[in-house]
Amino acid sequence: MTKWILISDNHSEQGILFDVINEHEDADVAIHLGDSEFAYDDTELSHYKRVKGNTDFYPEFPNEEITENNGVKAFYTHGHLYSVNATRMKLAEKAKSLGCQFAFYGHTHVAKYENIGGVHVINPGSISQSRSNIEETYAEIRIDETEQKATVVFRNREHKEIDSESFEL
Repeated sequence: MTKWILISDNHSEQGILFDVINEHEDADVAIHLGDSEFAYDDTELSHYKRVKGNTDFYPEFPNEEITENNGVKAFYTHGHLYSVNATRMKLAEKAKSLGCQFAFYGHTHVAKYENIGGVHVINPGSISQSRSNIEETYAEIRIDETEQKATVVFRNREHKEIDSESFEL
């Protein structure tokens, strides 16, 4: 069983990234999906794998990355370069072409889980500025590699579960 943490779009808010990582010290993978507006080597951001958002201007940030843990492979990017406000199809196709079961993105500030062509596409929402009818969120993904099952839990700033979705890998 592994645990992944996804967070995005804190837009210069300090402290919240520390708060989330301290709450989930047992996380196997922690990913920031862009728009921190911090320097790449910022101490708070350094606890996360990270990509460049449309408001991140330091050249060290990659636009997209792949990570793998216990045989589970994920493609991640901020999303603005994949037109995620219109469709997540291009994002899912890219992940599939790279042999990834997951595609993670931010940018829209809306927490969302979708299965697109067999790829589990997840946006953790924005931890600082929600643009939906639910509050600010981040995501915890629990993966049971043996059973080939996973659950994504959307949590609020107080780390309380506000929604979840279980699925087969």
